[in-house]
Amino acid sequence: MEPIEEQLQKEQKEIEHIERNVDLIREKLLEKTPSHFSVRDVINATFGSLLFGITFILKGATVTTALRLTDFHVGLIIASTILILAAEIYFIGYSRVKDKSTRKLGQFMAKRLCSLYLISCLVSLFLVYIFNVNSAPGIESGADVFKVVVLVAMPCAIGAAVPSLLKQY
Repeated sequence: MEPIEEQLQKEQKEIEHIERNVDLIREKLLEKTPSHFSVRDVINATFGSLLFGITFILKGATVTTALRLTDFHVGLIIASTILILAAEIYFIGYSRVKDKSTRKLGQFMAKRLCSLYLISCLVSLFLVYIFNVNSAPGIESGADVFKVVVLVAMPCAIGAAVPSLLKQY
């Protein structure tokens, strides 16, 4: 009688193990719970940012538009970019978090928002210098370069969030 009970307990443990694995697979494949922010996410965001940024940096109107920006416009672009990123992070990522008590919005948002905005600004700056936009006609100071960087950083930021959106599907 005891060997049968031992066998039943062993089988029960194996069934529980399989159920846990099935739940884990369901969570990863179907529910797409966001994973923790990693180096891979930074690399993906950089390539997404490059893809979007390169299409804008090569437009002839980018420099003329940037030169016409006032300080108010620059501030508005920065604020809009941060709001767009925050919305993307919330709706693409945080809305899929199951246990919100263990993954607080502030912590989830802060590292992603800072990382993605920094990536978009660095990629924008990189593109400005690699395509020599900093010496385009009309660019006379560092403030003019800053305007171009801020202007191009907006599409770069949107591009930086695209890999997270694609991971969802």
